[in-house]
This record gives sequence, structure tokens and C-alpha cells, in this order.
Amino acid sequence: MQNEQPSFLKKIKPSLVVGRFLIPLFIQTAAMLTGAFFAVHTEGNGKLVTLETEPVNLSKFIRNSSNQVSYNISSFKKLEEVPGWEELPGTPVPCPKNNQPRNRKKNQCNPNAKLLDPDLTLYVILEPPTTEETGEVPTPWVAVGLSGDRPMELGEKQVMIKGKSSEDLVEYEGEKFYLMRSQREEILQTLDLTDQEEQLEPLMIQLKVNPRGKAVPVNLWIGDRNYSLSN
Repeated sequence: MQNEQPSFLKKIKPSLVVGRFLIPLFIQTAAMLTGAFFAVHTEGNGKLVTLETEPVNLSKFIRNSSNQVSYNISSFKKLEEVPGWEELPGTPVPCPKNNQPRNRKKNQCNPNAKLLDPDLTLYVILEPPTTEETGEVPTPWVAVGLSGDRPMELGEKQVMIKGKSSEDLVEYEGEKFYLMRSQREEILQTLDLTDQEEQLEPLMIQLKVNPRGKAVPVNLWIGDRNYSLSN
């Protein structure tokens, strides 16, 4: 009889167990629904922007159902030339002592080179190209400004995209997407695998970007073919 638990403890314990299970599940579900809502809202109300990716092995890339890319505005080296870079906090990367100023251009040593602070939130201001190339394939937008704070005003044709620094590059929302099996099979049928096995080439991706800088990929261009993307 001494080992028998009081009746009120028997009533409390099941509720505690259920609570421990349901609360994390509720939080996870709420986060998923919130992310899905923002993705749908961004896709429906965002502005269409085209970005070029870093070169990928197309044959290997298409065989994956879940794909991750880096854009040509992801690399620190690409962003060093964009106005506003010098104002972002980071650790300078000095040129070698034997690399005199007159040789910097030849050796591609930029005096503004630095590693941005880890997990630094920044915004890249984009503009459409001044001259569109002829043809159906869209031309990538151009980075014209950087800011550590969300810009309150943009030019009429400008769009900002939100990113976060990680090691030596910037990661953006909209870098991950999915290709359906039928799409992958269709793409692979159109490729000359003999030529594509080792060939690296950039891709064109169209994203919808909302006023707060969140981005959702909607279209993938491979050559002159366009494929809808799932997020």
C-alpha cells in the first residue's frame, strides 16, 4: 500500500505526457504552415526577378530531386565591387606584402576584400539589365547596392533580396527547389550526356521577391527551355 500513488498524480501524469508530445508538434506544424503561407503569398504578390547561378554540373544536378544552388551574387568576391560593401561589418583580408598596388589588378587582389561577420543579415539591391538580350531566355538582374539594414526606399525598378553571410558567401532564400521526376526525365532526354558529364554551366532562375526581400524560385531555364519549380 505504501507504493500506491495518490489519485491526483495518476490524473496529472497522462496530461503531462500528452502535453509534452503535442506542444512541440504544434510548434512544428505552426512553423510549417507559416512558411508555406509566406511562400504562397510571395509567389502570388512578389516581383519577378532573374538571377544567374554559379556553374553546375548539369547532368549530376538534374538527377537530384532536391536542388541547391548558389547565385552569382553569393560570392564575397562578386559583392566586393558592389556599392555598400565597404560599410558592411567584417574582417579585412589584406593583400600579400609582395603584392604591390600596381600588381593588384593583375593578381586580382582587392584592397576591399574581407570576410563578413558570421550570420550577418544583408540586403542586395537589384535592377533589371539596361538592355535585354534578344530571345526568350531572360537576362539576369544586376546588383547595384548593398545594405546591412532593410532599405526603406527603392528606385522604381529596383528590388531587394535578403541574404545571410556564411563562411565566404551569402545564402539567400530561394536557393533550394524541387524538380518533379517527369521534369528530370524530360531534361535528361534533351541533354547530350556525352558532352554534359563534365561540363559546368550556369543556370537562369526566376524568383518572386516580395517587398521584404523574401524570395521564392518559380522558374528554371536550361538553354531555351523553361521548367516550373516546386518549393
